[in-house]
Amino acid sequence: MDKIDLKKTFDLYEAKHNQIRIVTVPKMKYLMVDGYGDPNISKEFSDAMETLFPVAYT
Repeated sequence: MDKIDLKKTFDLYEAKHNQIRIVTVPKMKYLMVDGYGDPNISKEFSDAMETLFPVAYT
């Protein structure tokens, strides 16, 4: 899969004052962790990051 630089592809990162825009976001694959609490002290969050990291960066 090729890397996409969204800052160069879309000009959405330069929002204009007092202007509303409708944006169509292309389909992409995401990894996520769903949960609650403080990620700085949560063992579950730490375990989830250890699981996701090798998958995300292979």
